[in-house]
Parts: sequence; structure tokens; C-alpha cells
Amino acid sequence: MKSFRSWWSVLPASALVLSSCGKKEQVNTAPPAPGEVSATPAAVAPPEPAAPEVKALTPGERAAMLGIVGHLSKDTESVMSILNGAETVKRLRSLKAWALLRETAEAEMGSDPEAEIAAGAEEAGKFLGQEFFLAVGKGTAPQFANLVKLTQRSNYYQMRVMTRAFVESAKTGDLSALEAASQDSMTEMAKELGKEMAFLENLGMPPLLLGLKAADAEALGMVEQNLASALAELPAMLGEEGATPVEFTQGGAAFKGYKISGEFLATSLEEGRAEIDELLEPANVDRLLAAMKTKNLVIAHGSLANHAMLYLGGDEKSCPLVEKVEDSLAANEAISFVDAYQGKQLAGFVYGEQGLAKAAVVGSLKDLALGMRDGLAGTEGFGDTRDLASLLELVGDKEDALLALAKTDALGGLIVLDQGVKFELFGGTDRGGVDHEAPHLLGALGGSEDVLLAGNWVASAEYSKRAREYGEAMVESAYLMAEKMAGLEIEDSEEFAQFQQYFGMFNDKFRADTVAVWDALATADSGLGRETALVVDLKGAMPPLPGVSQELVDGGRFLRASVISPVTDRAKLKDSWTKLDGSLKNIFKTVSELAGEDIPMQQPISSEKDGLMTYFFSFAFMTDDFMPSVSVSDKWMVASTSKLHAHELTAAADAATAGSRKGAWLELDFDALREFTADWVALMEKNGEAALGGPEQLAAFKEQLPRIQQGLAAFEEFDQMSFSERREGGKLRTSLHIKTR
Repeated sequence: MKSFRSWWSVLPASALVLSSCGKKEQVNTAPPAPGEVSATPAAVAPPEPAAPEVKALTPGERAAMLGIVGHLSKDTESVMSILNGAETVKRLRSLKAWALLRETAEAEMGSDPEAEIAAGAEEAGKFLGQEFFLAVGKGTAPQFANLVKLTQRSNYYQMRVMTRAFVESAKTGDLSALEAASQDSMTEMAKELGKEMAFLENLGMPPLLLGLKAADAEALGMVEQNLASALAELPAMLGEEGATPVEFTQGGAAFKGYKISGEFLATSLEEGRAEIDELLEPANVDRLLAAMKTKNLVIAHGSLANHAMLYLGGDEKSCPLVEKVEDSLAANEAISFVDAYQGKQLAGFVYGEQGLAKAAVVGSLKDLALGMRDGLAGTEGFGDTRDLASLLELVGDKEDALLALAKTDALGGLIVLDQGVKFELFGGTDRGGVDHEAPHLLGALGGSEDVLLAGNWVASAEYSKRAREYGEAMVESAYLMAEKMAGLEIEDSEEFAQFQQYFGMFNDKFRADTVAVWDALATADSGLGRETALVVDLKGAMPPLPGVSQELVDGGRFLRASVISPVTDRAKLKDSWTKLDGSLKNIFKTVSELAGEDIPMQQPISSEKDGLMTYFFSFAFMTDDFMPSVSVSDKWMVASTSKLHAHELTAAADAATAGSRKGAWLELDFDALREFTADWVALMEKNGEAALGGPEQLAAFKEQLPRIQQGLAAFEEFDQMSFSERREGGKLRTSLHIKTR
């Protein structure tokens, strides 16, 4: 499970190829002998260019860029805002692609989507076209962490009681009783959750402020009136004792609303205590009611600077608004990342303090695994489950080990309308999968002509190791659980009988070789370096595929895709193939016995040029430029759809020097795709009757040709999409740019 490297690059079908390392044979039917093992190609990064100096903005200048941020308190813990929605919509509507979408919809469905929503869009534009925001104030991070922990405990208890219910039903051999057992288990789970009363006691409503900016006073008044009407329903539902009117001023904004009394809710709940006592222990009910009495909920609406707002919180003072910009979030240096974007057209802003990011770093399987472990404890339906319990506990340990690599920082983000749209993230969570310090040696391989997609990254060795161990623990636990289940005696279940049959077949005939295949792949992975480059280009020769006319084969271009990594230990690749070859032969032999006919395993053919051995399986329509294969030298391994592409990449890699890029990068060239499509359209138009199969098919194609050409013209507006994750100044940086002209 090496980070960012697919196992398919060392899969047997490709063979192969890991295979050996012999040299100087043009065509071989068996893997040759190993060659010398080489050192990892060195990548020495040039000095990083000095970061451009950015003028620090004043709180007022930041507030001018970010709207409501200039009114939010400095200790606001999270904000999400959509800015200048009207400008974003305006730019989208100006695209040729949008015009094509409208014309196509009208031609196909008889309606113009823009015209249909015009009235509603105009009304919504008075609000959403200006600014929309959601902010949470001080104390949110601990509440979020509490909620996450409570969810984890809930998952644990649910899995524990469901496992116990299943085992008890299986013990009798009658799964029809599982539904009733599950209902009893849910009651038990509620009692167990009562043991987590400390979490429940600490839960509270974080201060949440939701709002939008209206275009004018009339629109603002409309929103305020709607909010007031909605809140006026609270006394009708809860009574005047449960919802008492409140008015307060915070940060210059006057709020009106209601306070929902925790005392009132707790008293109301006590009236039905008898039913609650059936779910929770009486002592826990006492604690729950006592905690509720201390927790109120304030719901109020207000307005400030054309912003209509709705506030929810435990009290009035926690509303995250301030009067002075010097006391606002705009004065918090945690959002200084916005300073470099002064004068840019911003469409969105995100900020979250570190505590929120840290609380979100949680696993998905540990609590379920431990719940299953404890659900099995003391049961008899599965027999001795101590070995399974140990494996389930190991899953939790390995998940913890993997999560321990994560590093968190405050998160900032901007959506910028600049040559299309840019999504810029600053900080957040680095889970450790990418080595951001290692320079890229192969970064320039995607710079050749007609490249559609290019990516480059260096995997973290420690993350890859821990992820592999985590995956192995999960697989072993799942296998052992399946083995325990297969030993059960379940009555009148055809599906379960089939499961037992298939599991028994796998266990007896395929298990040992499957484990050996996994081990072989792990061995191959250990013989490769941590850097990987992906290159997909559009200049391959069209293969003579069945059913494709000769005109298209002679004139068409085809996609070529390759993944390349450095070889660090070629002997391990040879050892991997030896293991893989033996296990696959055994598997084919077993399949032949079960099928009642001989199904021999195909052996890869190999060819060599300039020290690069290429292994492939031969098919009638394969060419040098369409040859799914794996190529290996002392320095490189390439899994590719084209032998020629593999040779081009290794030649370029031999001459490569380290660049300034680090981290992970991916680029998609829309021009290359458009030109490739245009060439095929022209080729089809020229040779349509032969290519499409007859005059009727050609006529249908020509009927659609104007719209196809219009689509290609609209596509000219899109230039490139690029993604990158790297570190700048010690901070994680992630960028996504959809570039238009």
C-alpha cells in the first residue's frame, strides 16, 4: 500500500515483468537472469527561490476584502463565506460553454434553463449574490471534539451489541431471531451510552452566526421580517415559559429572539421519566436532567451593515461580533494569508482554527473493531475468539499508528477569480502520505508535446509502511472473521450455504497462493524508489483493433499512459517475479482442475533495447505503440500501455535533473484534449462512411457535426487544470486552478 502508487504497476498481468533482468535477447519466452542492482538515482534539489515579500495589510484593508470578517470577533474559530456571488454567476454566463448548454437544452428539451430560473435568480441575487456566511465563535473546537468522541463511542457500542446479537442468534442456528435480538441490543446500547454521561454533560450549543448581505434596505427588511415570523412560532410550540423573549446588542447589531430554557425542557422531560428509565440507568437519568437544566439556547435575529443574521448559542454574550475592526478576526494574524491577494476578485473565504482540524483527525475502523472484539467476548457461538480479538485490537493499534503521522495547523482558504478560478488552501491537515521535503527528479517528464495528464509525487516511506501494516491487519481480521462464520451451522439459508462452499474452496485451494502473491507484490514494492511520475499523452499510433477501419488506423492518434518509478533493488524485483510466477502457475493449475479443462498460464514475452527489458503478453492487434507491458532496467521500472512511450520516458528520466518542485502535482491540459478530439472529428468527417459503417451513419454524424464543432469552439476557453500540494514557509499549501482564457 505504498502511498500514491497503485499496486497494478506490479501486478502479474503486467507481469511480469518484474521479472527478471536478463539482457541482450530480442525475444524470450521465459524471464531472463537478473542483472546488476543499481543505486537509487540521486535527486539533489537546487536552492529554493526566495518567497516574494508580501505587504502586511491592516485590519481595515483585510475587512474591505472579506466583508463580515471585519465584524467577527478575533477569537472566532471558524468562518465560511461566499463572496461576490453575482460576479461569479456573471463570469459563468459569459462562457461559450454556458451558451452551448442553453442552446442544447432548448433543442433537446424545448426549454432554456436560464430563462426558466430568471425570475427566481433575480430575487435570490438580492441576497446570495452579495455575501453569505457561516461563523462559529469561541468554544466550538472543544464542542466539536466532544461530539466526535461521542460519535466514536456510539459506533463502538453499536458494533458491540450488534456483534453479540448476531453471535447469539447464530449459536441457535436460526438467524430469523436476529431482528428481535437487534431490538434488545439497541436498548442495551442506550444503557451503555449512558455510561458516557460525561460527554453528554459537556455538550453544548456552540455560538453559531449565520447570515447574508442584502442588496438594499428593502431586501434587508424582507429577510428580517421572514426571520421574525419564523422565530415567532417558538412560543406557540413551547409556551411562554419555555421560550422567553430576549433582546440584546452585540458588536453594534441589535438582536431580537427567544431563550429556550433548559430548566423548562428538563422539567418537561421528567414527566416522561418512566420511559427514559427503561433506556438509561436511573442515576444517569438524574445526571442527564441536571445537565439539561444548566443549558439554555438563545435563538435571535439581527442586522448589521446590510447583513441579516441569525444567531444560535448558549447565551447572548457568546455571539461572535465586535464593534471595532481592531478587535475583529481581520486583526488576527492567522488570516494573514489573504494579504497576498489584495486587489484580486475573491469569491470565497474559509478559516478554521487548529483545534477544529485536530479534532477531525479520526479513524473509521478502530471503534468498530474494538466494538466487535468486545461483542465477541464471553460468547460461545464462534468458539474460541481470542485470536480474532487480538487481530481486531491490532487493527485499532495500526489505525492509531497511521493517524499519529498527521500534523495539523489552522486552515485558511480562498476562492479567487483569476484566469478562471483558483482554490487556495493554507495549512489544515497533513496526513503524512507525501514526502514534502524530497525534491522531484521526474517532474519534467510531463512537459513533452501532446501530454494530456501529468503527475509527480514522492511517497512517505513511513506512511507507506504503516498503511501497509494497517491494511494487512484489516485483511487478516476479515479473513479470520469469515473463517469463524463459515464454521457456523445455519438452518434453511441457501445464501449462507453458498458462502460456506465458496469460502471452503478458497481456503483449501487458493489461500496459500493468494498470500504468496501478496508477499510477492510487497517484495516488488520494496525494490522501487518512493518517487512516482504519471504521464498520459495523446500521440500514440492507433492500434489495428478489430472492427476499426484501416483509414482510422492509418490516420488516428491514440492515448498512451505510463507510470514510472526508480529501481532501487533489481534483485528484489527478480525475487518477486519468481514468487509470483510460481504462485500464479499453481492458481492456474487449480482453476484448470475445477473447470475440467487445461488452462495453462501464459508466459510473458520479453524484448530488450538499450538495457531496458520489456515484458508483455502477445495479442494479434498489438504494436510497439500499443503494448500493455512493464519495462525494467537497472534504474527504472515503467508500467505502460506503450513500449515506445516507456522507452521515451526512461530516456528522459536518464537525463533528468532535480527541479524545484516538491510534494504532489497533477496537471491536465485541455488544449491537448481539444486538439486530439478535433483531429478525430476531422478524420471521421473525411473517412466517415468507411469509419462509421455506411452512408446512413455518416449522415447522422454530419447532422450532429455543427454542434460538435460548436462544442470544440466553446472548449477553447478552457486552458488547463492543475493541482498541487506542497509546503511553503513550513506551512502546508494546496492549490487547484481551473484556468480559462
